[in-house]
Amino acid sequence: MINTLAFEYSYKALIIYCRINNENFSLVEFKSNFNFSIPKIFNDFIIKNNIDLNQIKLIINSCGPGSFTGLRISLSFVKGLALGLSIPFVNVPTLDVFANSVKKISSVIVLTFTAGKYFLGHYKNCELIGKILCFSKEDLFEYLSQIDPNSVLIGNNLENVCEEFNSKFKIIENLSSFGKILTELGISKYLKNHKSDDILSGPLYIRQSDAEVNFHS
Repeated sequence: MINTLAFEYSYKALIIYCRINNENFSLVEFKSNFNFSIPKIFNDFIIKNNIDLNQIKLIINSCGPGSFTGLRISLSFVKGLALGLSIPFVNVPTLDVFANSVKKISSVIVLTFTAGKYFLGHYKNCELIGKILCFSKEDLFEYLSQIDPNSVLIGNNLENVCEEFNSKFKIIENLSSFGKILTELGISKYLKNHKSDDILSGPLYIRQSDAEVNFHS
């Protein structure tokens, strides 16, 4: 068993999940103000659970798509921690984690929402079909109206989708198992490739941020 730390901060909640010496420790902290500090929250988490960082052998990061700011902050923190501990890190697409939380469902639509846009991945048997799409609310609703009603929708910030499609799809919005599944996928990726992700790797954005769009216009 590999001792691991996993991080998710693609949306409004910071999730930290630690698996060490066959024990699991987890934290879900919702962002409440501008003083939200990942280093402080992480340090408090480590002290509270008496975790020895020198025993950690792998760090796993949920790399998006999602909030541009959250993804940049979490990946920078993960890279710094990995370098400081001289251990590998791996990135796992956020939508893959959601899809793998409902493995028994053959057709899954994974949705996340940030900055006025929806990111959508269509999965069959936990494998992404095609590419991740980016929609406005209107285009998303048109797309979903054509999807097989036997599909399951899962993700975060789906209030508008629930109102419109609750009678058509089963909709799941639950973060309770996210850290555990993220950890399992990260370990599987590392054992398959036997190497860390590139230190220069970036988050999975899918689209440019508003700042990037304004810069290039």
